[in-house]
Amino acid sequence: MNEQGLSFQVCRTPEETQAMQDAEMVLIEGLGNNILEHLGNVELGRTLKVFIRNRADQVVGGVIANCFGAWMYISLLWVEKNLRNLGYGTRLMHLVEAEAIKFGCQNAHVDTYSFEAGPFYERLGYDLFATLEDYPPGYRKYFYKKRLVELRSG
Repeated sequence: MNEQGLSFQVCRTPEETQAMQDAEMVLIEGLGNNILEHLGNVELGRTLKVFIRNRADQVVGGVIANCFGAWMYISLLWVEKNLRNLGYGTRLMHLVEAEAIKFGCQNAHVDTYSFEAGPFYERLGYDLFATLEDYPPGYRKYFYKKRLVELRSG
């Protein structure tokens, strides 16, 4: 402990991380309160989830996004390998973008790796705005954005 009676705890294992979920909620609430202090009474975020299920009711694809500040962030997008390049990813994106617009989002952003879906997002109208080189080593991480309000007229 230091002179203020504070100590630091580093979580190195999955078990330690799991045990610290209450501590994680303290951080999330603290950050949320800080945002509210600066922005006033705003909704701190809304999660959007769209899934594809097969006849056996198994999830074979989906997208998870978070809306905040008139922006949608696509955190996860995945389609089972044998269903790729059949339009399912595009359908997922169109559905989640339409839902985001209903929630008041005007823009969207997503990040992906050089070995993943950059051309897919570009075909959907996303523009590259930043690149992180050598992340992970030997690859790049790309950051894309798109103006969603244009979808309203189409």
